[in-house]
Amino acid sequence: MQKLWQQLAIATNWPVLVAVAVLSALGIVSIWAESPKDGVRQLVFLGVAITCMALFQAVNYQKIGRLAWGFYGVSILLVLYTVLGSTIGGKSPLPGVNYVNGAYNWIRFGPVGVQPAELMKISFILVLGRYLRFRNNYRTFAGLLPPFLLALVPLALILKQPDLGTALVFIPILFAMLFVAGAKVSHLLAIVLIGASLVPLAWMAGKDEDGNPHSRIPGLRYLPTLVKDYQRARVKAMFAGENDPATMKGVAYQSQRAIIAFASGGPTGKGPGNIPVGQHVPEAHNDMVFALIGEQFGFIGSAVVLGAYIVLFAAGIEISAATREPFGRLIALGIVAMLAGQTFINLMVATRLMPVTGVTLPFVSYGGSSLLASYMAAGLLLNVGQNRPIVMARESFEF
Repeated sequence: MQKLWQQLAIATNWPVLVAVAVLSALGIVSIWAESPKDGVRQLVFLGVAITCMALFQAVNYQKIGRLAWGFYGVSILLVLYTVLGSTIGGKSPLPGVNYVNGAYNWIRFGPVGVQPAELMKISFILVLGRYLRFRNNYRTFAGLLPPFLLALVPLALILKQPDLGTALVFIPILFAMLFVAGAKVSHLLAIVLIGASLVPLAWMAGKDEDGNPHSRIPGLRYLPTLVKDYQRARVKAMFAGENDPATMKGVAYQSQRAIIAFASGGPTGKGPGNIPVGQHVPEAHNDMVFALIGEQFGFIGSAVVLGAYIVLFAAGIEISAATREPFGRLIALGIVAMLAGQTFINLMVATRLMPVTGVTLPFVSYGGSSLLASYMAAGLLLNVGQNRPIVMARESFEF
């Protein structure tokens, strides 16, 4: 235990710990304001999450890395179980599979529940770092296929649940880790351009729920429907006015209420626990918790949240840059990409700059699985920061 405290006292770890503590504290205050019962549960989740962070921080990350493939396999099986639970079971899914907010993405037995997709993100970072650590064939265009397959399998399963928001987080993780590992920028840009060119095709492919084709272009109606009707409605809701039916009681209602709650806080906010507008925001303690922070603490509180994330990401990038051991460098940057991507998506949704996707705000939003995954990521980041072996070799991934 004394050794653990000595490791936590390392200078590079303090910014991570302080940022995480500030974000978690603001999250608990905001969740408690909306529902004291959920606030108590979040405190319990926090205790479990801190314990997991300590475990991931105490065991050398290279030992954890040796279990990466096993962790990845178990996570895949858990996500697959939720998918099978919805496709095979139909309205009566397999035991433990729960239908929550339009998706079969929870496994629950009694009071204990877990969202496998959250654990999948951590296992993906570990296994991709492990793969890239011992290879350099990803310097070729064809060599990028295995890393993309490692991402495609969980991404496809999570989309099948369906959980678009969580699936999107895998993309910045994949590209950031490949970039740091030394994949050619020209290859990565080519893949991005190919993906961007397919977006219009995905939007027009298939038919709606009534059997009407999404496009008049011949042949597209026979393609699989890649963008569901409710996803199209969310995109269109971004541009709905205040008197639009979608805003009054439809898909735009949540984001519109969140914007009003956020803006009502003004420069200094209404004070902790005071959320008269936020009480009317659906799922505010999950996806729209930033609106509750804005209402209670105003512009100043929102700036503190953004500052805490900047400190956390900057500390993570410093840890990655200062680590010469390849695996440590990769997982540190992968964790930063995961947390930054998730934060970016959540804040864009909360400020109505993106369609609603259901992505939680790391360390802040309500939820045991989300909090657990965030603290596991923080534990790994601390782990890399305190265990930097002396490597008698050239800098990692220099080509």
